[in-house]
Amino acid sequence: MNNTNNYSARESFIQAKKMFFKAFRDKFNSDRDCMMWVEGLKLSQSEIRLEVELNTTGNQFVFGLTPNQVNTTNVQFNTENRLNLQDSLVVNEYGIYVGQPSSRIDTTWKIRTYGNLLTFAAADAAALDSTFYSHGKYVLKANNDVIMPYRGLFNHWYKPQTQQTAALGAASPDDQIRGAEDGMITAEPNIVLVGSKNYQPTIELPAALASAAAFERCVLIYRGILAQNSTVVS
Repeated sequence: MNNTNNYSARESFIQAKKMFFKAFRDKFNSDRDCMMWVEGLKLSQSEIRLEVELNTTGNQFVFGLTPNQVNTTNVQFNTENRLNLQDSLVVNEYGIYVGQPSSRIDTTWKIRTYGNLLTFAAADAAALDSTFYSHGKYVLKANNDVIMPYRGLFNHWYKPQTQQTAALGAASPDDQIRGAEDGMITAEPNIVLVGSKNYQPTIELPAALASAAAFERCVLIYRGILAQNSTVVS
C-alpha cells in the first residue's frame, strides 16, 4: 500500500512515467517524441503538503494547490509545501490529518490522525472524530471537472493502540504513529496534478463542526513522483 520498500517504490516510479506519458501525449507529434521527453524528465520521490483552517461557520474547506491559488482561509501557511506552477506530481497515496497550532505561524504543533484529547479540547476532539472523520468526504476537481466525487475521510482516521493520556512522560508516552503509513491511503488510479491547471482539493462535511478552536487546521499530504519543469506556464 505505502512506498515503504524498494519494490513498491520502483513500481510507483514505473507507473508514474506511464502517467506522465498519457497526461502530456497531446503536446507531441508522436509517441516516440513524448516518450523521449518523459525519459528526460527530472523525476524524484516527493510530496505536496496543503493546509486550511477549520471553523464552525462553514462545511466546505478548499485547499490551495499552487502558490497562486487561495485556500478557504486565504493564507499560505509557513508549514505548507505547495506544487510549483511548472511542476507536476503523480499521486500514488495521500493522507488527511488535523492539528492545533497556537497561531498561523506556529511550527511546533503536531499533526494527528484523530481527535487527540491532549491536543484538542474535548468538544473539538469529539467534532473531529464524528462530523469530520466519520462523515466528511474528500472531493477533487480540475477546472470544474470532478475527478474524485467522494472519498470518505474515515479512511484516514487512525486511533493508535498506544495513545497519549496525560502530559508526556514515562507514564504517558506519545501517540504511537508511523509517519510513512498511518493516515495514508492509496490513490488508484493514480492522479496527475499539473501545476498549470486549476485543481480544487476540497473537504466537504455534512454540517459545520460543532466546535473548533482558533487556528485548528486540516492538513492534506500528497505523495508520489514529482516531475520538475514539466509544464508550460503562460
